[in-house]
Parts: sequence; structure tokens; C-alpha cells
Amino acid sequence: MRRISILSILILFLCSLLTSQASWWWPFKKKAPRYEPPEVHQTGKYITPVQVDPSKTIHEKRTHEDPVSIEKLEELAKRGNTNAQLTLGKIYFDGSAGVKQNYHKAFRYFEEAAKNGNPQAMYNVAICYDGGFGVRKASIEKCLELYRRAAEAGVPEAQLKSAVFAEAQGKPELAFRYYKMLADTGDTPCKLQVALFLLNGYGVEANPELAVKYLLEAAQDGNTRAQIQLADCYQQGLGVPTDYQQVASWLTLAAHEGDPEAQAKLGTCYERGLGVNQNAEMAFYWYKISAEAKYAPGQYLLGNCYHDGYGTSVNLPLAFENYTLAAEGDDTMAQLALARAYQRGEGTQMDPDQAIRWLTRAADNGLPIAQARLGSLLFIGTDTIPANPTRAQQLLDEAVASDDPLAIIQVALCYLNGEGVAVNRPRANALLQRAANLGSSEAIELQKTFFPD
Repeated sequence: MRRISILSILILFLCSLLTSQASWWWPFKKKAPRYEPPEVHQTGKYITPVQVDPSKTIHEKRTHEDPVSIEKLEELAKRGNTNAQLTLGKIYFDGSAGVKQNYHKAFRYFEEAAKNGNPQAMYNVAICYDGGFGVRKASIEKCLELYRRAAEAGVPEAQLKSAVFAEAQGKPELAFRYYKMLADTGDTPCKLQVALFLLNGYGVEANPELAVKYLLEAAQDGNTRAQIQLADCYQQGLGVPTDYQQVASWLTLAAHEGDPEAQAKLGTCYERGLGVNQNAEMAFYWYKISAEAKYAPGQYLLGNCYHDGYGTSVNLPLAFENYTLAAEGDDTMAQLALARAYQRGEGTQMDPDQAIRWLTRAADNGLPIAQARLGSLLFIGTDTIPANPTRAQQLLDEAVASDDPLAIIQVALCYLNGEGVAVNRPRANALLQRAANLGSSEAIELQKTFFPD
């Protein structure tokens, strides 16, 4: 009787898990967002060489009738006027002011001005070496050296290039230095970069509180990515106390600016009543907008609405359609939901092969619940897949190693029921306790049922 009771609970648990995913899934990252370094910009994607305004800096005295001419610039350049050298370099680089484009001449003028200490010319020399303009293209190491020279002289464009090239060479400390230079002078995108470095401890000691300071500045500047990251920090209590009103406030700003991630997360706030009044119709509204932008988590959440009739009418074919789009976009929760749809024939024909395919894909992509479910199936095998105890145990171990309480509970139930593994009540109890420590009320109830003492 005990075995039948446990098996029944296991089946009911799995069914409720597969039909109420939106009730527990949360589209916020549980850890600091992973920093993604930008690509190195090489030939064809350089930042245009800079020049000074000749009307303000080349001549000591000028009149309206005395326009700058190439002859006068060349005369000044010969006398060592670095601004004239810089301007001539830019003219020849662009082929402007009636002269033919000539990268070799441009490089010579830039190089002369750089030797005479002109910071902008130092940067332009680096641009030429970077893109192979008028000089042989240099290595990334040489380019970084040249960009750094101009960056230390205070050229913002060079500071940005130095940061990007430093990352490409695996020098995050150096990259952080130059991003911070720009951020501290008010560059909004670089404020976000600095915040991500600080959140991840990338190139600098992790400092969530300081990261939030930079995020707040960038968010107030209107940067939607910063607004979303700031909302994540308020949701996680990372660098600031947890505050769902702040979460909803920042997400609302980013969502109205058209960011699909913010729209999906704001929908979740309305679904769960976090920082806003619970409102199924508003949740559906934001999920739909996010999904229309082809954002995979938004498509998954919209699929849940159609599946459960949340904020709209039940429509299993539309649920299946959105799950498919999201699953193909590599959303792991959608892959699990799609496996359920094929298993049960919800919105499509029953197809056990497709069900196993998508369950396997979700497990391979690291979704703990899918790992636990596939592991339990592989212990005994099915008509669709042969038994593979070794792989099954590996999957269960990976699920247990996660911090996902529902995956841990599923593995615990396997040990309670002897589903593919030997019955091991102490192991099951320990797993349920771990899930309970992670905040799972389901684990607490199961412990009361099976381990009342």
C-alpha cells in the first residue's frame, strides 16, 4: 500500500508540475547577469578618425573672408602646427575639400601630429594601423598599444577601443579601467558595462552596491538594458534590498520603450501580483507583445496563457504554436512544455517520439526538471527509448546538484517509490529537506506525509 500511495503522489505531482509551469517559473536570472564581451571591430567597422575645428584652433586670427585652404594648412603643418597636420590627415583620409582620397598622405600627417603629442592624432594613427589605411595592418597587440596611448591622453574614442581590444586579449582588468573612464565622464552604455563587470567580478572585485550605483545612473539616462538589470537587482536583492515595486517600476519604463524582455518580466509581475495588483488581462497583454517581438520566453509565457486560459480563452492549438516557436528559440521551459503537448496530444497529435525528443533537448540544455524526468525514464526505458542506467544516474545527479527545488523533489520521489532506483528513504528525506530549505512548500508537505517524525 505504501508503494501505491507514493506512486500516486508521484504521478499527481508530475502532472501538476507540467500543467502549472507559469505558477512557479520566474524569468529573472537567479545569479548576476553573465557579462558578454562585445566583438572586436576590425577593418570596415572602425570609428571615424577625429579632427579639430580648424576655424577655432589652427589660426590665431581669422576673418569671415579668410577660409582655410589646403595651401595654408600645409604651410602651418610644415611649421609644426599639430592641428593643421591633424586636419590635413582627415581631409586626405576622407577625400574632402576637393582633394583626392589618399590614405598614405593621411597616415603621414596623422603620424607627424602624433609625434608632436597631439592626442587625436595618436588615436587616428591607431585607426590606420587597425584598418590598414595607408600603412600595413597591425596585430591586435600593436593596435591595443596604440589605442592605449591615445586613451591615456584622454581621447574617448580611444578609451572605448582600448576597452574592446583589451577584452579580446583576455585582459578584463584593463578593459574595466577604460570602460570606467568613459562611464565616469557620463557615457551611458559604459555605465552599464561597468555595472556588469562589478556584478560578475569580471576584471574587478565584485561589488553589487557600486554596480547598482552605475545601473541607476544609466537607467535614469533612459538605457532600457540598465533598467532591466536594475529590476533584476531589486528582484534578487543584489546590492539593494528586494523591492518589487521598484522591479515593476523599472520594468514598466523599459517595457513601454519596446524591450521584449522587460515586457515578459512585467507580465510575470502582473501574473503574480509582484509590485503591482495581480491582473490576468495585463499579464496576457504584455506576454503577447513580447511574443510578437519573437522573444522566446515571451512566447512560452503566452503559450501558458492559452494553455491555462489565463487572461484569455483556452486555446490549445495556439498554446502549441507558441510553445513550438519558443522551443525552437531554445527556451528550455518551452521545450519541456512542448514535450508535454506531444505526450498528451494537446493542440497537436500525440507523438511519443517528439515528446522524448523535446524532453531530451531540455535536459541537454541543463533544465533540472527535465533532467530529473528524463533520468527517471531512462532507468527503466520506454517504448520510445531504451534503458540507460548510467546516463539516468548522471541526469539525476545533475538535477540534484541544481538549486531547483522541484527537480530535487522529483528525484526524492524516485527514491521514495524505487522508480528506476533502489528505494532509499533516508536519501529521499535528505533531498526533501534540501528542497524545503530552498523554500519549497511542496517539499515540506511531502515530509509531513512520509516522514512525520
